[in-house]
Amino acid sequence: MGQKMTWEEMKRVFPDEWVALVNYNSNTSGNIDGEVIFHLQDKSAFYKHIGEILPQYDGIAIRYTGELIKNAEIPLLWQISHTA
Repeated sequence: MGQKMTWEEMKRVFPDEWVALVNYNSNTSGNIDGEVIFHLQDKSAFYKHIGEILPQYDGIAIRYTGELIKNAEIPLLWQISHTA
């Protein structure tokens, strides 16, 4: 299976990528660690693959290692409501 990593390691090894984790632990501050079973930059291709392998696992955590908010000067609610 995947390699157990901390959130900081994931951000460093897989910059600006979507990561899928199993056997994960998370806390209220948003930190997570676990086994990375898949990672990819392309969100659509990532979710397509995850849909195919999801039945094999009891639970998968999905995180993005980059910044979801590219332009912090634009209000978050506007960005969410105007994103495809």
